[in-house]
Amino acid sequence: MEKSEEPSSFYYEAINLIDLDDYDGAINSIKKNIDSLENPDDIALAYLNCGFLNDKLGENISAIDDFSKSIFFESKIDIIKQRSKDISFSGRSNSRYKTGDYQGAIDDKRKAKKIRLLEIDKSNDLDNTKIDYKNILLGTFKKMDLEPKYNALIKGSEIRKSKYDLIADYKKVISEKRKEEVINKLEVISESKYKIGDYKGSIKAIRRAEKYY
Repeated sequence: MEKSEEPSSFYYEAINLIDLDDYDGAINSIKKNIDSLENPDDIALAYLNCGFLNDKLGENISAIDDFSKSIFFESKIDIIKQRSKDISFSGRSNSRYKTGDYQGAIDDKRKAKKIRLLEIDKSNDLDNTKIDYKNILLGTFKKMDLEPKYNALIKGSEIRKSKYDLIADYKKVISEKRKEEVINKLEVISESKYKIGDYKGSIKAIRRAEKYY
């Protein structure tokens, strides 16, 4: 297959399919073009997109495999300018959680946090323009004009929230300071449970904390 420097063309097709909730079609559109990519960043992003789409389909094992491939290709890159490497680890954490692999899920989530802190430490600015997992949860980039490959990521990784989410309702009536206090408390609980080997309790506390973002 001819090598491609800019994978915009097939991502337009993938985005249209995502908008139609045809996640299988979007995955096929991306994967049939992966061999045309040369840049490890683009290859990693392609697998990252497929990981989130497979997760939406409930194909958790396939999602874990895609996220793992993304992590492998990202390991060949020092710093990715447009996005954080924490996304692939958080994505794999979510899929591992759904398979009942709680230790794998919390280990990935802890790696994601460590990676993001290291990226911020290496950055020369506040790093506010980089897509990371927290921004995905917050929908920060949802209405921004992004490159097709990142627009696909934002659309494919969007988490559908329940109409009856009590935490979402509670967030509306508490201050930012209170949200931070709740997040910090849940992170402390997660750490204490991790230390005693309660991996399920540890990852559940972190996942609950993320709902307060």
